Amino acid sequence: MSQEEDAAVFRQAVRYWSDGNGEGVLSLMADDIVHTVNVDAMGIPYLLSAEGKPAVAARLALIGATFVVDAFVVENFFFETDEIRANVLGYHMHRKTRERLDVKIRFRIRVRDGLIVRLDEYIDGAYVDAFEKFVKHLEKTAMESGGVP
Repeated sequence: MSQEEDAAVFRQAVRYWSDGNGEGVLSLMADDIVHTVNVDAMGIPYLLSAEGKPAVAARLALIGATFVVDAFVVENFFFETDEIRANVLGYHMHRKTRERLDVKIRFRIRVRDGLIVRLDEYIDGAYVDAFEKFVKHLEKTAMESGGVP
């Protein structure tokens, strides 16, 4: 496949994700998909790396349970010899606290035979860490005051 066709696979996955179609996203991934996340060591459950379609499916389900995805949009593509890089804008709302998490995510994508075989995801760790601490604080405060976040 050409790089344009490979990019079209990733664009479709992004469209599916933006539309809330997790099964559509998974249909574009190889069974042995490798998805690495640069902030994996932070231990934030929805930002952990995963290998294999079942593990990736579980991670996507957790993201969907944690956030309303308002939009996920490809900002631009860069073509390299054997992979594609993309910047994606993600607009999310935390389901429990209603707080916004809007991020720019950088991806390195490898496609083989029309399926995504590897995604390397790069996100601003300090920003997400601060967001996670803020959300935990809001949840704790709500619980202590007898409310529900």
